[in-house]
Amino acid sequence: MLSTAGSPARRAPLPALTGLRALAATWVVLFHFRTTFESLAPWLRVFDEIFRAGYLGVDLFFPLSGFVLAYNYADRLRAWSWRGSMAFWRNRVARVWPAHVVTLHIDLITSLALGRMGVTEGGHRRTLSAYLQNLVMVQNWSTDRPSFNGPAWSIASEWFAYLWAPVLFLATATLRRARSALLLAGLAYAAMLATYLAFGLPNGNVEHMFFVRIMGEFIGGMALCLAWIRGGRSLARFVWPAVLTVLACVWFLPATHSGHYWLAPLLGLAVAALAPSAGLFARLLSTPFMVAAGEASYCLYLTHYLLRDAVAALGHWGVVSAWRAGVALIALVVMFAAAAWTLHILVEVPARRLLRAR
Repeated sequence: MLSTAGSPARRAPLPALTGLRALAATWVVLFHFRTTFESLAPWLRVFDEIFRAGYLGVDLFFPLSGFVLAYNYADRLRAWSWRGSMAFWRNRVARVWPAHVVTLHIDLITSLALGRMGVTEGGHRRTLSAYLQNLVMVQNWSTDRPSFNGPAWSIASEWFAYLWAPVLFLATATLRRARSALLLAGLAYAAMLATYLAFGLPNGNVEHMFFVRIMGEFIGGMALCLAWIRGGRSLARFVWPAVLTVLACVWFLPATHSGHYWLAPLLGLAVAALAPSAGLFARLLSTPFMVAAGEASYCLYLTHYLLRDAVAALGHWGVVSAWRAGVALIALVVMFAAAAWTLHILVEVPARRLLRAR
């Protein structure tokens, strides 16, 4: 257990936030494969705007990561400790690196077999330098082009935030009031959105400034957690307004997403509001099934894009008739779940136990 002298005991788990991870990962999957799902089940097209906004699942993961890490570590690492920081980083490596490196090599082997190595017309990189960058999780630090397992760009961003986290815990140690922490959260999101407003491309992104998105949302999640811990537990009353506002904006106001990140602060607020695991929605997220799905959500995120050829094949096979479409939909769900759970059980869990610092 990480601690410094006089540090508090380990806090109780937050099951609703674990379940929320499953929703975030599923949202990303639906974003990437929405056309296949909608072609097999046309009735899903009514949810098309929600599926199109699925890239915001990452903007749910980033504040969620900051919130949970602040909840578990901020008060333990409120004084600088190289030993504590090294243990923190080792635990983060144990959490994200093993599954990432396995999926990296699955992509490498598949690409070698199918002749997909090199740089594509869209700039997707499968080169020696990209491979080495992926090994140390820095593949998007110097370029905006994806490489190997495309969704893993966010893992490199998370790793950047993890490296800074002990410093951030130290810097926020003086925040003793909920209002001060809420102000910091607001400033973090404001700085992020102002940067995107000033430098954003037509597609909503900012080139060569990957750290803006991760740090704005990671610090925002940290600060919201500190506000909740320091006496802002009434944030729970905002859960339904936050969730319903996000859904309404996604459904009726496509301009709030469509490649942009204006909904990011509401997503962070939803994380903080769900933390107490109280209320109907939070209790649903806290069920054993959702918690188990949340535990495997990282592996779902890492494996789903590797299955794109199988998804395309099932979509092409199933669109011929209604019964085929039903079989294909079931096969897609089973395939995604099986791949995620297999990686979770065979790699993520045992590797974390092996590498984790006490």
